[in-house]
Amino acid sequence: MTAAVKGATAPGMVEVNVTDSSEVDHALNEAIEAIKGAATRHQTGIMVTRLAPGRYIVRAHPAVPFGLIREQHQ
Repeated sequence: MTAAVKGATAPGMVEVNVTDSSEVDHALNEAIEAIKGAATRHQTGIMVTRLAPGRYIVRAHPAVPFGLIREQHQ
């Protein structure tokens, strides 16, 4: 597998790096599962930010309503 979900960069945040595009969905789903606990504790949603091709940050984010997942590109 060429996807990597790194440990928390900060509480409620993980970095995802993928070199094979076929692994993006699996890696992001894994990261979202890892963040769900923090999002529930803080009653926030989850923001998935695409930083570059194959590079994402997944985090609990107060601007996202609880129970939702939003995506943004930088």
